[in-house]
Amino acid sequence: MAMTIDYIISRDPESAKAVIREALASQGFDVEVEPSGRWNVARGSKKATMFLGALAGKNQRFTYGLYFYDHNGQLLARLMRETGSGAMGGVIGVSRANNVFTEVDQAVGELLTQRGILVSSSRQD
Repeated sequence: MAMTIDYIISRDPESAKAVIREALASQGFDVEVEPSGRWNVARGSKKATMFLGALAGKNQRFTYGLYFYDHNGQLLARLMRETGSGAMGGVIGVSRANNVFTEVDQAVGELLTQRGILVSSSRQD
């Protein structure tokens, strides 16, 4: 089952995206922007995760999708963890994937709150 977090943000979209990118970078994530505007958010090593699974530790690969929508004139940023994220690490990897996703949510939410632009957020597990 996919996990999603929706952030509704009250600043112009480009400024809000810069804050989100800053929060993601603070957690070690890189952002690749697709032509559609979707962000691929990732950290860790594909090779280490493939060969070592959860034993890759901090090098375990995590990838998320970040989608942006207009929500009544405000930016809705939807962070999504696809089903099976962390599965290469077995039970330990899935547990770590859940923990990392929560840490990312906290980092993004806290920075948006500090900047005074978070209207609301909701999480669907």
